[in-house]
Amino acid sequence: MNVFVRKLFKHGGSYAVDIPMDFVKNADTIEVILEGTSKKLSIRHKTELDTIESESLFSKFINALTVDAMKHPEKLHAAKEVWDKEWDELLKGVTAADEE
Repeated sequence: MNVFVRKLFKHGGSYAVDIPMDFVKNADTIEVILEGTSKKLSIRHKTELDTIESESLFSKFINALTVDAMKHPEKLHAAKEVWDKEWDELLKGVTAADEE
């Protein structure tokens, strides 16, 4: 891992930082993931593995759904009761192998 020191500069109403050209040239994308706390900020290339599941609030969202389902099971329905053509279109081309 290389360590670079860069100065922040004003850019409009925000601050910006120049990143090393090699980082950009070796990326397969022009999107990056910023992971930060109040003391640290990491920048990395966005990959196909970055999905909604990697979002910091995703686990809280799933937990809230689970708690709600346990409190109100009467809201739950069998998939066959609510499945329609929109779901078929949304999941077109998705296979169980995509879940691995």
